[in-house]
Amino acid sequence: MNRRQYGANYQDKYATNNTNLYDQYGIPFGEYDYATFTSAASARNEANVFYQHSNKDAKFYVLDYEENDVTSGTTNAAVKAWYNQMRSLTSKKLVFYSYQSFATAHANTARKSFDAQWIANYSSRPTIQTDLWQYTNKKYVPALKESVDASTILNSSKPITWWIGGAQSEDVAQPTYFTDVVTSVKALKKIYLYDSTSFKKANRVVKVNAGTKVAVSSVHKRASGSYYFETADGRYLTANKNYVQ
Repeated sequence: MNRRQYGANYQDKYATNNTNLYDQYGIPFGEYDYATFTSAASARNEANVFYQHSNKDAKFYVLDYEENDVTSGTTNAAVKAWYNQMRSLTSKKLVFYSYQSFATAHANTARKSFDAQWIANYSSRPTIQTDLWQYTNKKYVPALKESVDASTILNSSKPITWWIGGAQSEDVAQPTYFTDVVTSVKALKKIYLYDSTSFKKANRVVKVNAGTKVAVSSVHKRASGSYYFETADGRYLTANKNYVQ
């Protein structure tokens, strides 16, 4: 987990070097923004700055929200504004991080919009929804000769492959599919049209922003069990209901 920034005005001086090394040695990573926003507008700006400076090879992005600096509007509105802005910029997983008491006091509704929740609670197992539990900040690592934060997965539906198995594609993460053809679908988040039934990055031909409708002419099933749509002009898009409706 790589800290990219401490609020919108401070970029971590080691962030770029660290993520370049992760890339060089093939180490999967996520990036986080330690939040200091003061309002919904401030949260949107902080998200923009975070995404602009982030390493786009990150597997997921995290909002680290553990101090209340909000002076205008509600904390839930500010957290949701950060989430909405990030979702408009990326289709990768968005993760909410905080310690349990702060999460319930200041983001009890907004945190539930995120793809996963990473909760710190050192005294006991969290009692709120927790996909990744930071259970200590004092785990000794002999190779480093020091103690570090440590987390463990609590949600079996989000195993380690969910976190580091690559950027979330249109056919990953507990999908449910349209299995019958419809006349059109609307993108729930940014997706792509492909010139091949293999949804690889190299085969992307058109970016479709959230809220955009796409006319479809047929639906097909892969041998793996997933479904995808075909357009009248021979392009392909996901039929995963996590991405289109």
